[in-house]
Amino acid sequence: MELLAEVHPKTKIEKIKKEIQDLSSFDGFNIPDSPLGLPSVKPTSIAALIREKYEHKRIIINQRLLDVNELYVHSLSLTAKAFNLNIAFTKGDKPKIGKEVGYLSSEEAVNIAKGYGVSSGMMISLRKNRSEILARLESNADFYLALHFSGVESIKGLEESFQKIIPYIIVKTEKNKEILSNISQPSFEGSKVRDLLYELESVGIKSVLISSPGDLNYLANFKF
Repeated sequence: MELLAEVHPKTKIEKIKKEIQDLSSFDGFNIPDSPLGLPSVKPTSIAALIREKYEHKRIIINQRLLDVNELYVHSLSLTAKAFNLNIAFTKGDKPKIGKEVGYLSSEEAVNIAKGYGVSSGMMISLRKNRSEILARLESNADFYLALHFSGVESIKGLEESFQKIIPYIIVKTEKNKEILSNISQPSFEGSKVRDLLYELESVGIKSVLISSPGDLNYLANFKF
């Protein structure tokens, strides 16, 4: 099973480099784009640091579509091609600064990026009804980051797409439990994550994304 770690944007380059090093045991990385619509270091800059150090690890950069137009997506696709990056497109939260652009759909952005030969995906929310999820899975995307993942039961009935679905697993620890109390997504006790991964692997899931907001030490010491 491919294990991806979420790298949280930081403003100091040395802290970013340290986080990359601390997460070196993972098979790859996912980098969010302006979480909650707040300004942050761009995912492409962090991806470039990772690619300089690790030639073959998978790197997924997230791209908010509320903020950009086609020209940006074309330029981002060229960048992703040059640095061997994947792109996961998302509508994103409303920007806290400035006005929305927001006319591009994830499907349209995926098709632009795939035109450059870039592996491209989008988000699926497992809170949606099953017919909406199945319709989303019929798109042209190469992969799907599955948000609001609450366990194997939440992906039951989606077996035909298990090769493409990447469950987003949020880990709760003693250190970050207060942070997670303000997040609407399900979370899993750190001690139960390995068993969850074995269960996902047994049903055919090929990749997972693991995040432990506010507790890098958990991910740095994680073994599977």
